[in-house]
Amino acid sequence: MSTSKNRKKMKRLRYIPLYIILLVSASSCSDYLEKAPGVDVTEDTIFSSKLQLETFVAGTYYWGLLSDLPMWDARDKRDCFSGAATDECEAANTWYWAQGWNTASLTASDNRDSRWTTHWKAIRRTNTIIALIDNAPFDDPNYKKQVRGEAKFLRAYNYWQLFIKYGGVPILRHRFDLDDNFYVPRGTIDDVVKFMVQDCDDAYTDLPSASEYPSNLRGRASKAAALALKSRILLYAASPTFNTATPYMDFGGNNTLICYGNKDDKRWEAAAEASRLAIQEAINSGFSLIKDKGVDKNYQYVWETPDNSEIILAEKSKEAMGPWHFPWGPRIPNTGASGFGPGSSLTYNFLKKYETKNGTQQTWDDNGGNDLMAKLKELDPRFAQSVAYQGQKWDNNDLLVLDFTSKDPNDPNDKDGRNNCIGGALVHKPVPYSVSSKQSVVPNGIILRLGELYLNYAEALNECHSTPPTEAYDAVDEIRARSGMPPFPRNLSQAEFRERIRNERSIELAFEGHRLWDIRRWEIAEQEGVMQGNMYGIKIYKIAGVSDEYTYKPYVFEVRSFKTRMYRHPFPQSEMDKLYLIQNPGYE
Repeated sequence: MSTSKNRKKMKRLRYIPLYIILLVSASSCSDYLEKAPGVDVTEDTIFSSKLQLETFVAGTYYWGLLSDLPMWDARDKRDCFSGAATDECEAANTWYWAQGWNTASLTASDNRDSRWTTHWKAIRRTNTIIALIDNAPFDDPNYKKQVRGEAKFLRAYNYWQLFIKYGGVPILRHRFDLDDNFYVPRGTIDDVVKFMVQDCDDAYTDLPSASEYPSNLRGRASKAAALALKSRILLYAASPTFNTATPYMDFGGNNTLICYGNKDDKRWEAAAEASRLAIQEAINSGFSLIKDKGVDKNYQYVWETPDNSEIILAEKSKEAMGPWHFPWGPRIPNTGASGFGPGSSLTYNFLKKYETKNGTQQTWDDNGGNDLMAKLKELDPRFAQSVAYQGQKWDNNDLLVLDFTSKDPNDPNDKDGRNNCIGGALVHKPVPYSVSSKQSVVPNGIILRLGELYLNYAEALNECHSTPPTEAYDAVDEIRARSGMPPFPRNLSQAEFRERIRNERSIELAFEGHRLWDIRRWEIAEQEGVMQGNMYGIKIYKIAGVSDEYTYKPYVFEVRSFKTRMYRHPFPQSEMDKLYLIQNPGYE
């Protein structure tokens, strides 16, 4: 970089935390950091001072801490709208990676995982930090301890993402030397889970509490983050797709690469205890559920407001983005709202998951009806805080009033209405309402938040007891109460509670990148209308002479396919060609 550019960059960096130095527009610096030792930058240089090391750590966060918000850079092209691979929503553009799921077209040649290389790059960097940090030639043991903890956390996080996609993956426990064997075989499910949990435990020991970080370092891993990740890992490990003797497909002598090979309810007990401790640590560190904005604003505030008290960890970005740029652009309708969308449409399948405000199931008529607006206004307040439906304004600035009405009820191809909406509502979350042609907003992709931990705890407690205990009810009721929803009935069976908590998780964590992975860990993808079979939208028609009501008529907009093999990703063909991996079943 030239002297003038360096000066400008350093001036800019005074006003942002070091952990986000390399985010988004850091091509020159990321190139600098990615050069092999011995070229321009040696490991001795990287670890020569806190400033040099902090820059390397920033780069490790850049590669290693990715949310469901795609930035369209070297890390995660096409990885957007994961919910559009499920019953959550439909993304109209065919280039979104989710479409490969909807047509069951995942192959080793195109496995729809553009982050495969990213994960391993992050893991390589974390192993370098772990190997060399103690011998760095500067005296600051507390800082060295913190950085080692951050590296352990980031390694566990990237292994978790590989784990939920592929099952057992190679375990790289150390930094490779040139004479090492780079072709490491896959670890078993048990081995990978133990490895991730140990990293979380080590990270917890080394990391500071979130309250010990200065405010300008929000976004660094903390003790609460380490335990929250451990809660998530053990919840997944205890779930049906892994915690079983009979995997989704017979893999012969390799079954332990895709499941434990036995079912053990103690795994649910471990998940429950991990979640309890994570909640305790989070609260002790100053995190809390958002409850003071009103039932019609609490939930929106959680996902719209950066660094609020509920967010334990988020992917931070350096600069504000407008509707013409990732990650907002694809999620904003391109008719009048300045986005290049056309966004994503809520499906009728998912719409029916929302309860009414009194906690009962809404009475939708699959043949249609003339009371659409009345029904929508009766729904759980989280519905209106997550989507933009007929007659609403898209944002706070351009004031586009959304009109999804269809014009010709006799035309079977008339599925869109205006703004290319197939489902009667566009998904608004996680686009802040302040994003418009007049205002840009800094992305803040949620990684871990307190609300998820309560749901983890409730689900795990229910599975390790014959009937749901009081603590399970209390946990889920904490989530529902802040949105004005009534508590669960206190007489549910284990199966009834399981159904209710899964639905609650779908609603509370909607459009945050959880649904695809929850469906796979529960092994419910093949159920009609989840990731298989008819996906419904609704057509909306104006009622003549009525100013504030509309007719709705459900229709099938897509028939989706799901193949059983898709409970795990195929390993990329480029890796299979190296002849060191065993491919997941069904992709051979």
